[in-house]
Amino acid sequence: MNNNNVKNTTKDSELELKNDRTTEPIFEDVKINTKIMLAALWGAHFMLWTFGDMASLLQQLNDPVANNLLLFVAVPTAMAQALMIFISLTGKPKMARTANIGVASVFLLLNVGFISEATAPWQALLGVTYLLFTVLIIKYAWKWPQQESQPRGEN
Repeated sequence: MNNNNVKNTTKDSELELKNDRTTEPIFEDVKINTKIMLAALWGAHFMLWTFGDMASLLQQLNDPVANNLLLFVAVPTAMAQALMIFISLTGKPKMARTANIGVASVFLLLNVGFISEATAPWQALLGVTYLLFTVLIIKYAWKWPQQESQPRGEN
């Protein structure tokens, strides 16, 4: 092997190393399962809903909640959101999709009502965030990926 070939090989190796150091890393874009995405959105909605309730109660610290109708509505809505996290993760796709679209549609109406009754800017901002999460839930459930079905008898 002559000396020129060794020098060229060394220069090529150094150039490759230099190019490897100057390129930016490419991060993997992992596709998130629809069930996990919906559960995460319900979880975020639930946490914000709870925060909104707690903040509202703190605003009225001297006036405890004695309205039984309010409590009768608040408890089932909290339970529904917690249940939707479970259904999103464990339900059969068709049932989970239908439940997510249906329940999120009800919450969409509740969220619009919350915004319309907002008396402070933070309540309006929270209401808009509720709407955002609810719309995302409906969107992801609506666009639930489908797989092609196989004709019966084929495996």
